[in-house]
Amino acid sequence: MAGKVCPNCKRKTFFVTTTGRTCTKCGYTMKTMANNGQGGRGNKCSNCNKYTVFHNKCRTCGAEYSLINKNFDI
Repeated sequence: MAGKVCPNCKRKTFFVTTTGRTCTKCGYTMKTMANNGQGGRGNKCSNCNKYTVFHNKCRTCGAEYSLINKNFDI
């Protein structure tokens, strides 16, 4: 699976990380601000116990949260 085009080395090796994107060939990194730059401490992650969950994704460990509603007939 190819990533996006790296702005530094121009190869398709620019992959998503927990804090932005990183190129696996040249090591170029692009960081994005938490909560789109609005600040705040976020929600507590049940995996790493840090307050870094924004928009259902933890920026520290990469855990993703989703609400799954399953109705079981018994």
